[in-house]
Amino acid sequence: MKQQILKGIKVYKLWHGGIGIGSMPDGKKILIKGGALPGSIVDLTVVKRRKDYIEAHILETKKYDEDFSDGEIFCPHYYIAKGESAINEGTSKIWCWGCKWQMINYEKQLQIKQQLVEDSFKKITKENPIRFLPILSSPLQRGYRNKIEFSFWPYIQQTEEYRKLHKQGVEDEEIEKQGIVKYKLYDPWNCGFHKQGEFSKIIDVDRCGLISEEANALYWYFKKKCKESWLPIYDQKTHQGFFRHLVVREGVHTHQLMVNLSVSLDNLNAQTSELRNTLLQEFKSDPFLKEKLTTFVITNNAGLSDTVKNDKSEPSIFWWEGVIHEELHFWEETDETAITFRISPFSFFQTNTFWAEKLFSTAFKILGSFKGNILDLYCGAGSIGLSLLKLAQKEKKSDTQLVGIEIVEDAIIDARHNAKINGLDEQSFFVASPAEKALANFPELQEKINNLWVVVIDPPREGLHPNVIDRIANLKKEYPFKLLYISCNPVTMARDIELFIEKGFTCKEVQPVDLFPHTHHIEDIAVLE
Repeated sequence: MKQQILKGIKVYKLWHGGIGIGSMPDGKKILIKGGALPGSIVDLTVVKRRKDYIEAHILETKKYDEDFSDGEIFCPHYYIAKGESAINEGTSKIWCWGCKWQMINYEKQLQIKQQLVEDSFKKITKENPIRFLPILSSPLQRGYRNKIEFSFWPYIQQTEEYRKLHKQGVEDEEIEKQGIVKYKLYDPWNCGFHKQGEFSKIIDVDRCGLISEEANALYWYFKKKCKESWLPIYDQKTHQGFFRHLVVREGVHTHQLMVNLSVSLDNLNAQTSELRNTLLQEFKSDPFLKEKLTTFVITNNAGLSDTVKNDKSEPSIFWWEGVIHEELHFWEETDETAITFRISPFSFFQTNTFWAEKLFSTAFKILGSFKGNILDLYCGAGSIGLSLLKLAQKEKKSDTQLVGIEIVEDAIIDARHNAKINGLDEQSFFVASPAEKALANFPELQEKINNLWVVVIDPPREGLHPNVIDRIANLKKEYPFKLLYISCNPVTMARDIELFIEKGFTCKEVQPVDLFPHTHHIEDIAVLE
């Protein structure tokens, strides 16, 4: 059976996750993956048919809407489906599938994200008037990431014969019967990003436009040195090999840099052990690393899944302290407040430092003056709650207390340390627990949240557990607090806010904030009362 091809479909809007929306002649909705741009005309290959919609991938973009294709493409690896060539062909033949919105002018990116947020709340706003404030832009549009993760993987690409038949709509099964090879191993040694939609492939890249020049220089150096070592990369299918991941983290304000090299020690033999020892000696004596790096960590990753952090990840410090520090700065006119955070190899910290400062400052202004204690239900390493507490201290609210709750124990360790280095440890109390069970499991929290002024929630993308909403609603019966909701997913945020409204809360306005320029990610702030 031939794969169905849909020709000349117009992308009339974008939805969350960067998915384009089109429609069949009979009105059935088409969900389009592969870098759709608004107003473009595309040919598609059907992936799945559902009762109410069709899932499809872009084969070729036949025409672009000039209103949405006037952005500056700054990355040599930028790719969007346009026949068999990249937009900037000649610069690179290796295409990365991230940052698909480079082709869209940044101001238009903000317009699209603003509309996505408002569309997410349409169901609520029919009966509950909510004002949507203009989206706040990112202070940086390039080089804004303070953390980046690269993967080592064999470099495999589709063969030319396969691509031609696939484009004609021939099924994979039929192609295999003709004896045509689907993939060819071009290079057994490769380092880069996972290809979107095909997690088993890595796109080899020279650099990334979303990290600083210092981080790019470290990536290039390690990629070169690891390849020259003759040590094998880890094969996810056979679970053999040495190199697995490379993580670079940067303190934007402190100018500190960390590298975490993830490897597998289980597969070393006499020969590869000698190669490893030689490489480590080279690292120790390298003047470039001594000049650039603040700390160097090597993690033995014995887990089978392709993740840097898992139950079998064991980081060890190769040199210096194994941590870096970052600061968040908050300004009020000419007055500045700074708070310092320790970042260990697996710490969670907001990926865009300047954006985090803008996000938190905006949220704090919406909250207004401090009038009581703080409960942070998804506190992580304490970045939001401790920043609030620091500002309370500045306002001479020395009796303000912070309770932080987080399910990840390593994050709680970081939070306690961050409280101490900022002189906030006597005013803060952190527990490792699921948010929906914390108040029941730790009855001493009830006393610490007396005079509760604000509850902070910054949940994962899937939003809040229903039990958490119930717990917060029950707390509302005892304390007249404000609820600060920060979300990276407007859809689940709108769902949760609707449930809060049903339980007596009100939401007057939502503030969108651009999370990552040139991508579909959006952050939102709302204060419920």
